[in-house]
Amino acid sequence: MDTIKMGQFISELRKSHQMTQRDLAERLNVTDKSVSKWERGLSCPDISLLTPLSDILGVSVSDLLNGSRSKAEVTDAEKTGTEASITYALRYADKSSKDKIQLIQTIGTIVFSGLILIGIVVCAIIDLAISGTFTWALIPISACVFTWLIVIPAIRYGTKGIGVSLILLSVLIVPFLFVLSSLISTDGLLMTIGVRMALISIVYLWSVFAVFKVLRSRVLIAAAVSLLLTIPCTLAINFTLSRIVSTPLFDAWSALATGIVTLLATALFVVDLVMRRKERRLEEVA
Repeated sequence: MDTIKMGQFISELRKSHQMTQRDLAERLNVTDKSVSKWERGLSCPDISLLTPLSDILGVSVSDLLNGSRSKAEVTDAEKTGTEASITYALRYADKSSKDKIQLIQTIGTIVFSGLILIGIVVCAIIDLAISGTFTWALIPISACVFTWLIVIPAIRYGTKGIGVSLILLSVLIVPFLFVLSSLISTDGLLMTIGVRMALISIVYLWSVFAVFKVLRSRVLIAAAVSLLLTIPCTLAINFTLSRIVSTPLFDAWSALATGIVTLLATALFVVDLVMRRKERRLEEVA
């Protein structure tokens, strides 16, 4: 398969349908950078995208793969048979790819669960061997269980499981802190500080999740915005701590961290701007 020829064919068809790269990307739920790479022959559309892409551009999958329309002497029956074979092969390849991903996710789930279980067993054995009963081991055991509940959806379901992990974190964090507070004698200070810190952190994590959802085609911008969100999050944490334990609201370390975060975010904005300008020039040339 000639990727350059295929890319030029996609570009010609897109323009004939009076679509920009962004228009085509939005209809396929991909980034405009991906479309730009296809048209420059730097990469190919994912197998799962070939059928919807061919439907949008008004050609067959075989035409798309060949980078040109079928010759007139090819009969309708032959074209239909070829198209059916290609569609079946694509579906099989797509299913095979998804099965491999699911297998990796399943193995990851098993390995992570096994490591958590080993950690629990080791802590329990050591504590029982030294103290003859459960004392300090209950703290790491509860932390292991909490971590497993939060992380396992993201490992098992990939990006689709991140939302579930955030929901579980939001629901379970306060009960977890209550358990820790019961196991550790802190006169309620752990709950007082921990709950407030947890709420601020959860708001930040949900904000980052929303940013990447909205700006999924602008990863660098999403990363820059997420970095900038750490500034109000840090200020909120410092303000909360200053009200409880009389710590300074803003010190030299906070100023240094804010400066570094701002510089990194600015760098990401600049890189994104440069890359998009370069892509626009390439699109105009194409």
